[in-house]
Parts: sequence; C-alpha cells; structure tokens
Amino acid sequence: MSGSNNFEINKSENFVLLSINPKIYSLGVVFSAAYVLLEKAFIVVDGNPEEQLVVSLQPKKGKNLTELANEFNQQLINFAVNFDQSARTKQIREEFIKQAFLTHSHK
Repeated sequence: MSGSNNFEINKSENFVLLSINPKIYSLGVVFSAAYVLLEKAFIVVDGNPEEQLVVSLQPKKGKNLTELANEFNQQLINFAVNFDQSARTKQIREEFIKQAFLTHSHK
C-alpha cells in the first residue's frame, strides 16, 4: 500500500484492495461497512482478524475504484463511531429497560 492511503488499485483487473487494522476497526465494523456496499461491489474480506484484514472490492457497475475505496473507508468510520456509542450507552439502555419492566410489572 503506497502513500497515505490504505488501499491499492488494480485497474487492469478492476478491483481495489484495502488494508484494515483490526486493532482500529473490529471485524463487526468491517462486515457492517461491507454490507452497506453490497449493491455496489463484490466484496471479499480476508486476513487474520488479530493482525491485518484485507478487503477486496470489485465494482458491479462502472464505479470509480478510488471513490469505492473512499466510500468503504467512510463507512468504517461511521460504524466504528456507532459501535463505540452503542457500547458507551449500553448500561443506560439496560437501566431504561429494567425500569420499564419494573414499572409494567407493578401495574
């Protein structure tokens, strides 16, 4: 992977490879980002989830490879934030649910 990008484009075979650090983006985040792009690309996730993941994107319809890679990276950030926020608010959600059950059971 060259430059500051985490991706390498193969124009002759029309695909892009992204190198993903699983210490930054969990496997769940990577699969969530991949799921969003299923209609736009054929996707393969490979590698060791403890060391490095490699995501291959091959556009289904004339999508620009750089744009596709950038869109995948944006989705990684989006889902990483969502997963982080969800983890942070888990205890609060559980307390709300507990209170709802307690209130409902006393009626």
